Amino acid sequence: MSHSSILQSPVSFACELLDSLPQPICLFVEVSDLVVPNRAWRSEVANSSRLADIEDLMPGDSPLRSKLKALQSGESICLPIDNSGMRKLNVTAVPRYSGLFLLVIRDETEIRRVEQMRKDFIANVSHELRTPLTAVRGYIETLMDPQFMTLEHVQQFMPVIFEHTERLHNLMLDLLSFSRLESPGTHINLQPLSLSEELQDAVSATEPLARMKKIQIDLQPPPDSLRVLANSEHLERVLVNLLDNAIKYSSPEGRVKIWTKESDGTIWTHVRDQGAGIAPEELPRVFERFYRTKGAVSGSARGSGLGLAIVKHIVQQLGGNIGVESVLGEGSEFYFSLKIAR
Repeated sequence: MSHSSILQSPVSFACELLDSLPQPICLFVEVSDLVVPNRAWRSEVANSSRLADIEDLMPGDSPLRSKLKALQSGESICLPIDNSGMRKLNVTAVPRYSGLFLLVIRDETEIRRVEQMRKDFIANVSHELRTPLTAVRGYIETLMDPQFMTLEHVQQFMPVIFEHTERLHNLMLDLLSFSRLESPGTHINLQPLSLSEELQDAVSATEPLARMKKIQIDLQPPPDSLRVLANSEHLERVLVNLLDNAIKYSSPEGRVKIWTKESDGTIWTHVRDQGAGIAPEELPRVFERFYRTKGAVSGSARGSGLGLAIVKHIVQQLGGNIGVESVLGEGSEFYFSLKIAR
């Protein structure tokens, strides 16, 4: 009797058993180099692109096949499944019978992406905290020196200390806001609001900064009768943030333009500045947490780096979309949509 026929019964039994399991699992027959996916795996392949076809995943010369024999019970290996290196499979081999292995295969791409985001977030927060804390500590240590404890030095250092503590305060507020917006089950109560009134309130809130930079704000509001489904507090934050950024990054004595446009039951609000603009390669990242464009890093405007990320989350929770267009040397235009209340 051939070796393969001896294995026929346990293989068939194992395949039937594996088909009853909800987790994608493969059976590897070492002597025949055979890989048999269970029903859950085949279903995943048929219904989504998250899992690779097992034949594409494990050709005869694949790294997975070559490493299977080295795997011991309970050990795992992690393998890339595309050329980008972004998608990863975790493979655990569990010996069952002589020459038979169960391969428990999990697509860990999303898990690893979230883990990397968490690490990046912690690193970014640490960096944002370190700069103002170092500055505040340095000024306080200087003032603790008796020879510098004079009214002149106090008056010189205290405004700088206040500026850095204000930056820390704003960072903490933004972190709390971002955390609440990302929490599962977060719900924003929507009600009909006058977009015209909300825009005028946002202009009033940012007018002192515009006056200081001698920037003209050109507001073209929608009709007073037009109502949008939104939340006043959150919509105010979106508008003030976009206006504040437009003013900060515009050249002195420039112009910031705000207008609206209706389209298919929604209304788009546009905010355009006359700043330095954003490079094309940076545009896809402007709404990322802690991302700052080269112009923002080199310029005098400072922020937590969370403003636009918060704005994007709010707009999405209000049921809208947000985007940006920019031309270097001419300025940027941010725009977002809201549903019109009927």
